[in-house]
Amino acid sequence: MGQAITLQQAVIGISLEISKALQLSAQHFLRGMDAAFAYYWEQDQEQRFTRIQFPDGAIEQRYQSHDHFLQRTFWELDEAKEDAASSWSRYRALFAARMPIHDFIVCRSDRNSELHYVSITGQPVYHSDGEFAGYCGVVRDVTREKRMEDYASTFDMAAIGIGHVGKGGRFIHVNRKLCDMLGYSREELLELTVKKISHPEDANVTDSYRDQLVTGQIDSFKVEKRYLRKDGSTIWVALTAAVKRGSGGKALYDVSVVEDISARKEAEVRVQYLATHDEMTGLPNRTLFGQLLKNSVENALRYQRNFAVLFVDLDRFKQINDSLGHEAGDILLKEMARRFRMCLRSGDVVARLGGDEFVVLVQEVSNDSQVTVIARHLLSAAMKPVEIMGQECRVTASIGISLCPRDGKDDLAIMKSADIAMYLAKEEGKNNYQFYSDKIHSGAIEKMAMETQLRRALELKEFEIHYQAKVNIKTGEIRGVEALLRWNNAVLGSISPAQFIPLAEELGIIIVIGRWVLMQSCAQNMAWQHEGLPPVCVSVNLSPRQFADPDLVDYIRVVLANTGIAPELLELEITEGMVMHNAERAVQLLREIKQLGVRIAIDDFGTGYSSLSQLRSFPVDTLKVDRSFIRELEKNEEDRAITQAIITMSKTLGLNVVAEGVENAEQQTFLTSQGCDEIQGYFFSKPLSNANFMVLLQNHRSVPLS
Repeated sequence: MGQAITLQQAVIGISLEISKALQLSAQHFLRGMDAAFAYYWEQDQEQRFTRIQFPDGAIEQRYQSHDHFLQRTFWELDEAKEDAASSWSRYRALFAARMPIHDFIVCRSDRNSELHYVSITGQPVYHSDGEFAGYCGVVRDVTREKRMEDYASTFDMAAIGIGHVGKGGRFIHVNRKLCDMLGYSREELLELTVKKISHPEDANVTDSYRDQLVTGQIDSFKVEKRYLRKDGSTIWVALTAAVKRGSGGKALYDVSVVEDISARKEAEVRVQYLATHDEMTGLPNRTLFGQLLKNSVENALRYQRNFAVLFVDLDRFKQINDSLGHEAGDILLKEMARRFRMCLRSGDVVARLGGDEFVVLVQEVSNDSQVTVIARHLLSAAMKPVEIMGQECRVTASIGISLCPRDGKDDLAIMKSADIAMYLAKEEGKNNYQFYSDKIHSGAIEKMAMETQLRRALELKEFEIHYQAKVNIKTGEIRGVEALLRWNNAVLGSISPAQFIPLAEELGIIIVIGRWVLMQSCAQNMAWQHEGLPPVCVSVNLSPRQFADPDLVDYIRVVLANTGIAPELLELEITEGMVMHNAERAVQLLREIKQLGVRIAIDDFGTGYSSLSQLRSFPVDTLKVDRSFIRELEKNEEDRAITQAIITMSKTLGLNVVAEGVENAEQQTFLTSQGCDEIQGYFFSKPLSNANFMVLLQNHRSVPLS
C-alpha cells in the first residue's frame, strides 16, 4: 500500500491525461507485485475513469460514471452481489468528499471461479493551483499474501502442536502450542532435534516410519510415544506425520501434528490398576491374584515345585465395622494390609479378596514348617491393637492353609482347600491356623464355606440364569422356557442348585435371590422380544419362603410394571407341598396372582399323589409331571400308569400338561400317545445360557414331534 501512495503522490499536480511515462511507471510498479490480476486506475475531474491493465500497461477501458466503473471494475468479480449497492454508495461518498480509499474485498475470478482477495486503494489528486484533478489508485490481487497470512495465523493459533521437521530431525518451524506443550521457547525448540526431546526408550520409535515416508512407501503414520519436557518431566503424545514434497517430488520436510494424550494415558494406567488392585488397600485384588495363582500352579506342576496358599479371615471385624462405622473399618483393613505385607518375603504375595478376607501366596515351599512360621507371623501381626478414632481396637485372624500340588492341582481346588481349612480354624476357636487334610473335608465344613460364599454371591454377580425350552409336541414350537438359576463361585467352583437352593432357603436369603431371578427373567424375556424373537412364556420357580412372603403379590406387580412384560408371558411354578401346607391361604394367594393375569403351574406333580382330588380347587393353568416318573418310563409299568393318569386327569380339568426330564425318543413317543401337551428335557435342549438360548430361539424351525 505504501508504494501505491508514493506513486499517487508522484502524480499530484499532473494532468490526468494518460501519458506514456505514467503508463510505463504503472507497468513497472504493477509487475513487481506478482499478482493474479492488477491494474492502475484514474479518474479525471469530469469523473471519467481510465484503467491501465497489468502487465502490458495499455489503456484497457474508459468509463463514463462512478457506477459504470464500479460495476464493471470493482464488482465484476465480487461474490457478495447483495452488498454491492451499499458498497457503491460508500465509494461515491468517498469520491464526493475527496477522501482516500483503502478497501479490501473478496472476489470470485471470472476465469476459473476461484475466490480471490483484492486490495483497492485510491488517492485524490490536485493541480499545482490546488484545484481537484481527480483520483488515481491501484487494484491488485493479494490472495497469495492473504493465504500466507491466514496459514501463519492458523498454524500459530492451532489448539494442537504442529512442527516441521527437516533433515537430521531438526525442527525448522514450530507453532506456539508445541512450544507450550514441551515448555520451550520457539528459539530453543528450533535448536533441538526430535531425538533430543524424545524419551530415551522411545527415541527410535519413528525411525522406520520416517524412512518409509521419504521413500514414498507410506503417505503418513501415527504413533504414540513419550517426549521429555524442558523440565525433564514426561509427556505422552499421539504423533501424526506426513511428508511435504517439492515440485519434483523430493521430500522437503515432515509435517508433524502432536497431541498431548498424557491425561488419557494416566487414565488407562489408572483403569488397569483398578482392574487388578484393591483401591482401598493397594493390594492385588481377586482378579490379579487369580492370574498369579494360575501361573504358580503351572510352574509347580512343570518344575515339581511346591507353594502354599493361606486364606486369612479377620475375626470380630464385623463388630468393629458395625459399631464404629465403615470409616473405622476401612482404617482397620488398611492397617492389616500394611502389616501382612511386612510379614512376607519379597517374592510372596498378599491380596484382598473383598470384605475382611485376605489371601497369601507363599512361593518355593519345601515343608509345612516354613508355612507355619509365616502363619504365626500373620496371627501375631493381626492381634496387635489398632487405635481407631481414639479407641484401641483388637482383631484376630483365622487362617486356612493348602499346599500345591498336595491339596489340589488347579487354582480352584487350592483355593477351596484353603477356604475349608480356614473354617476349621474358626471351628477351633479362631485366632489359629489349620492345614487342609482329607480328615477335615466334612459336610459341616463345606456347608460353612458355602454359606459364607452364598451370602455374597448376589453382590459379586456370581449368579447366572440358564433357560430350558418347553416344546409343543403337536406343532414343534418353543412355547415356553423355564428359568434355572446357576451359581459359579470363585472359591468353590460350580455349585449344584440342589445344594445351594436349600441352603439359601435355610439362611433366609432365598427371598432376595428369588426376587432377582424373577426380575431378571422377565427383563430378559422383553429383551428377546426387542431383538425380534417370538414371544415365549417364561416360567420362574417360587421357593416355599417366597410363597410365604406377605409381599409376594406386590413384588410381582413391581416386576410387571418395571419390565413391561405381558402378564400372560410369566408363569410361576410352585410345588404340591407348598399349596397343601396351608391350602386355604394358598387358594387365596393364587387367586390374587391370577387376577394379575400371571399363569400358575404345579411343579413336580405326582410326588404328592394324594392331592389329586383337591386339585380342582386351585386356580392353576399347568401341571408338570415330575421327572422321576419320566426317567424309566419306557420300562417301568407303574411310572407309565401314573403318568397316564396325570395326563388324563389334567385333560379333564382343562389344564396344560408338561413332562419334565424327557431324554429320549421312546419317552417322547409314549407322552405323545397319551396326549401330553409339551415336553422339557435334554431330548430337545439342555438348559442354555442367555446367548445360546437366543440362537436356539432364532434358528428353531417348528416341526411336529408326533
